[in-house]
Amino acid sequence: MIRRAQIIKLGRLLDMLYKPSELAEEIGVNVDTIYRSYLPAGAPHTRDKTGAIWIHGPAFKAWMLERNEDGKRVLHPLGEGEAWCVHCNQVVKVMNPRVRHFNGSGELIQGACEKCGRKVNRARKGSK
Repeated sequence: MIRRAQIIKLGRLLDMLYKPSELAEEIGVNVDTIYRSYLPAGAPHTRDKTGAIWIHGPAFKAWMLERNEDGKRVLHPLGEGEAWCVHCNQVVKVMNPRVRHFNGSGELIQGACEKCGRKVNRARKGSK
């Protein structure tokens, strides 16, 4: 969970590379939070030749601000002809879409993922 105080402290981050311990001190979290929560969740970082982790301040700030108060990524609506592929774990274009009607007012769009070829589904309200 991202606290308001952490969001305010993100403004202090400079255009430089931080060690996880330095970043944790700047934003007021435990260094374990960086290693156990932020990095596995996809926080932008790089590793040098020795394996040390470096986090770019503005990139980390942008990444944090696109998350909601629960620390989860803010969802954006899918575009027309798009669906979520569970296998690829991302939004993909639906190939050869078919529309099936259910419950009188709903539609199920079925097709194939453009990347892996597996079946993808997207439910939406149907037109009356």
